[in-house]
Amino acid sequence: MGTEIGEHLMESSPAAGETVLPRPVENLPTPALAPATRKFADKLVERFKMGESAAVALAQAAVDPSAARQAAEAPERLPVPGGVILAIRADVWARNIIPDPRNPRSGPSRRHPASNLVGQSENTRFRPLAESIAAPGSRPELFQRLANQEHLAWAAQQARDYVVDHNDWRDSIRHQGVMTEVWLAATTFQHDDDTPSVTVPVTAEGSSRVTCVHDLLDLRSADVPYIRDATKLRAHIRKLNDAIATAGDPGQVDPKVAITVRCEKLPALLLVGFEPHNGTTADFGVAVKSLVALRHVDYPKPWGESAENEALADAVVDEIERRHLITPAKAEWLRGALTPEQAKAAGFNADPSVRAAAIVRLFAERDQFIHAAVRVAITGQSTRKNITTKLLLDVASSLVMRSVSEEDSRKRERMRKYLKSAFPGELAKDWEATLRGADELAQAALDEVQQGDPGAATRELAARSAYPLVINGQLAGDRGTKNNDQPDRRQPGEVIDRMRTTQHGVHQLKQTLLDSAAARRTRKVDEVGEIVQNADGRDILVTDSELRRTFPAAGEGPSPTPAPRNAAELLGNALHALAGSIQAVESAVKAVEAIQSDDGTRVIDSLGADRADCEAWRNVLQDVLFKLPVWQQRNIQRHGISLEDPIDADEDLEDEEFGEGFDDQVTSENRPSGSEVD
Repeated sequence: MGTEIGEHLMESSPAAGETVLPRPVENLPTPALAPATRKFADKLVERFKMGESAAVALAQAAVDPSAARQAAEAPERLPVPGGVILAIRADVWARNIIPDPRNPRSGPSRRHPASNLVGQSENTRFRPLAESIAAPGSRPELFQRLANQEHLAWAAQQARDYVVDHNDWRDSIRHQGVMTEVWLAATTFQHDDDTPSVTVPVTAEGSSRVTCVHDLLDLRSADVPYIRDATKLRAHIRKLNDAIATAGDPGQVDPKVAITVRCEKLPALLLVGFEPHNGTTADFGVAVKSLVALRHVDYPKPWGESAENEALADAVVDEIERRHLITPAKAEWLRGALTPEQAKAAGFNADPSVRAAAIVRLFAERDQFIHAAVRVAITGQSTRKNITTKLLLDVASSLVMRSVSEEDSRKRERMRKYLKSAFPGELAKDWEATLRGADELAQAALDEVQQGDPGAATRELAARSAYPLVINGQLAGDRGTKNNDQPDRRQPGEVIDRMRTTQHGVHQLKQTLLDSAAARRTRKVDEVGEIVQNADGRDILVTDSELRRTFPAAGEGPSPTPAPRNAAELLGNALHALAGSIQAVESAVKAVEAIQSDDGTRVIDSLGADRADCEAWRNVLQDVLFKLPVWQQRNIQRHGISLEDPIDADEDLEDEEFGEGFDDQVTSENRPSGSEVD
């Protein structure tokens, strides 16, 4: 399987989706001459009792039949229920093999005669191909019956369309080629009409990859059994090698030529024999199915996303350390291998919030050397992963979680899920993870906000504050709709990103860091940073719902005051009502545009709306649009709110929900002792 990669080292934000550099191309070997192919075919007949046509088909597919003939002396032994399959490892020419036209992945989409749909449309023009069966006489090959040559073409096209829609490897293969072997069994297609039988190596495993290879080569898989020509293949390979030589530098080879070269040959296991156990009735066909089932049916349980991200996180730190971009001591600190005391003794900060910010900054680093290391590590450990901001922050959160002391596995999993969405995509922009104290950092953040430009300091403040807010259960992810008192469904990172752009929010994030350093949960502060107390003089703790109401999403307006007591609160209520009205206008416009005519076009586009109505509506909206910048400027002059439009860099983050009973907040026994109240 190829690892998805990209063509060039990108300097842009990883949110765009990046991949690692393509595999360099090299000259292809010259296809073997007939005598070498003949000798390998003879060996297959002699050693494994294979039929003549099957042996020739496998021999013609082999890139180096001489090496394959030597490997046949000691074939690999693959245990399966009922016996052992014998296999030869060899590179093969993609133009001399075909993917299984009956790709098992497409099974659910097939329509069988019992449905009475066969012949009703192009998708059901033929009945599905029957399963291939073992050849008579215990020969290690398969037979497949077809109505005619067009039946094979139809089945192969159906399989191809399914693969492209559901298991597309083309982006991976065009840059890396196929890197792990496909399994091939010689298969004879027998036609019910007068078309002569043809034998060709068919994939028992790797059908999706070979389908994508043929697509990149602009080769129709169903034609391969009927058009194989050693002379034309030799001329084609010579032409490709000439193009590589003309380019001089492998990196300067024409991209189309490079893709073709990567696709022309691929590693394979040639399934050439079967040794049944005594007393078993299994034949070669059954054995091949068993071997494939071990890969796809009775496969090892997947690691799961959490374990995958843990492995990716370690790989990233290892690669960055290997390139001497960080010291071994810092690598240990980032991995979570140092206790707080050891971290302090080694010159690092023992505060998990500081460590969290350092990890997030490292993974979202735009320095080309570090970023290149991150990309190589991730694409080297995974398949078909696009390196987006979301992926980088997800992986970073796995390292951040290593500071958490919670033992309860359910609570840890809840924290892990919420923490993944607690770092806003804004953190992919420029900022530094410093060792500044909370007071100094917050003051720098306040200065940025007051100047109307929340920047690096507010981002660092957000990165540090996410950890204690989530781990202490005071900011949660979307908990769904049932028994949920959350006023909105924003992710934690979106709430924090909103907080960092206001003076009140900066004060609250500062208090979060101060309380976290004192091993206590975050207390609520007012607009000037003073701790808020209840009537009994006890400090009030912030809650998820309170933070969401105090710092609503942009466009929601201020949170409404039930019993306004002054002009500011009256204004806040009026602005909240205005926000609702604007949202209602937006919804109404969408409703108008949603009305369609019988031909599927929008009715408003053809009929329009009354001229006088439109003129009146436009006048009202233009009047509002003229006022909004003035109101915004007044607010900036008074409070220092940013002029920037909110940048929703997190919009590609998926909503993560938990099942019933998984939303429990931090209970009283988990809270530090003190006089605070929720």
